[in-house]
Amino acid sequence: MKKLFKSVTIALLVLSLVACSPKGGGGATGGKKTITFAKENDIASMDSRYATDGMSFEIIAATTEGLMSVDKDGKVIPALAESHEVSADQLTWTFKLRDAKWVNGDPVTAHDFVFAWQNANTNPDAIYNYLYTGDGAGIVNAADVQSGAKDKAELGVKALDDKTLEIELDNPVSFFDSLMAFPVFFPLNEKFVTEKGDKYATGPDALLANGPYKMISWEKGSKVILEKNETYWDAANVKTDELVFNIVAEASTAVLDFEGGSTDFLKLNSDLVDKYKGSEAFNNVLEGYLWYIMFNFKHEALANNNIRRAIALAVDKGQLVNNVLKDGSVTGDGFVPVGLATGPDGKDYRESAPVYNKTDKVKAKELWAQGKKELGIDTLKLRFLFETSDPAKPAAEFILSELTNTLEGLQIEMEGIPKENRLARQREGDFDLQLTRWGPDYADPTTYLNLMMSDSTYNFGGYLNPEYDRLEKQALVTFDVTERWNLLQAAEKVLMEDLPIAPMFQVGGASLINPKVSGIEAHAVGVPFIYKNVDIAE
Repeated sequence: MKKLFKSVTIALLVLSLVACSPKGGGGATGGKKTITFAKENDIASMDSRYATDGMSFEIIAATTEGLMSVDKDGKVIPALAESHEVSADQLTWTFKLRDAKWVNGDPVTAHDFVFAWQNANTNPDAIYNYLYTGDGAGIVNAADVQSGAKDKAELGVKALDDKTLEIELDNPVSFFDSLMAFPVFFPLNEKFVTEKGDKYATGPDALLANGPYKMISWEKGSKVILEKNETYWDAANVKTDELVFNIVAEASTAVLDFEGGSTDFLKLNSDLVDKYKGSEAFNNVLEGYLWYIMFNFKHEALANNNIRRAIALAVDKGQLVNNVLKDGSVTGDGFVPVGLATGPDGKDYRESAPVYNKTDKVKAKELWAQGKKELGIDTLKLRFLFETSDPAKPAAEFILSELTNTLEGLQIEMEGIPKENRLARQREGDFDLQLTRWGPDYADPTTYLNLMMSDSTYNFGGYLNPEYDRLEKQALVTFDVTERWNLLQAAEKVLMEDLPIAPMFQVGGASLINPKVSGIEAHAVGVPFIYKNVDIAE
């Protein structure tokens, strides 16, 4: 298949260390290999139709496979699909499934994909179903099925037989194969899902695995345990018997567990980086998550461009990443992060695009004064929503200091709450400012830029610019690689002038890993960590 452009992923790294101090834990106990992870957040949903967060994606991908997966270097590889063919016009993809089973012994068939995809496209709560439309995979009739204009049977997916799945697209999509590794495209066993009803995916007994592991325990808010799935088609290459995920909110607690030998992997917060960065256990990668301030246009003052620009320019992002976070994070220089995709000129998108909204406190003060004058106000009080986990909490506290010390008359009410509560408030539009983030679902600038289109379900601040929508929609149907790239960069320019969001930083991932552990595959695009190949030395 001719690529529309070359796309790359960043921070694809097999985290494998040979020696370290502190020591970590895990290993073989009674002949069973166990690896223990400390995770800051619990699973939000094990239902591939509804999951939206990294932890959920990781556990879903550990227990369920789709047509494709990615290897340690981020290369797309076959999973349940043994092979596939693409038509000359790149509009028809045909996948041949390998012999694979669900953990209950049922064969995995093409019908499982048809059921899952039709269900996702007729379910208004399936947040990621936008990836079926022209905003992602471009599957025939996806948008019309989602709107109710067409029946689910008209969705461009069909089972030619039990082992052959045919997919029809509206237009060529260069990254289509990589999308097939994303959980929203995973299969569902219709009989099992129907039998479980509303209880489906709520616990081990309500889940059906076809992947390398199966869930045997989920103590919500506390611990998740996965066990090797002996019915998995590639079970012979799964080397670890058990994966334990302890939910530990504080990194300071997790690091004590690591020091004591009961944890093999944890992410460090900014307070701990200096202590451990000289250790061989220390690992650092640049992740794909971009943190940014989102403005709510329902607030009269935040609908003022000068006010938004003043806030964006008032924060010293260099000081934030270098002196506060200290975890390898880099400044957010636009809405498309570093390393996401390479353009037709062979350069990274960010390298060939401008650096937007550099810190300029003098200019920020001028814009602030002008904005207040336009609004006829002397003071402004805003609510600032953020989550109380790292790196959001220290970043929000720093942003508060920068804004209130730079912008005269600004009062900020800090609203720090747990992540799941912030996400609920975000969906309701209940914020003035919020510090939020996005991680790429696929290796193309549109995975970020589409978020701010007027009809996007992630446009929580209510941004609307017809010119931005026009550029984005034009890019979706443009197949000349250079013209398409230019359209995407023009759209980002409009976005960074309007500033419905103000990029702050692209997050670094600092962690400690047991030296005996290998094969933890970290990915900046799609599923953050893939565990199929993890191993621990005796």
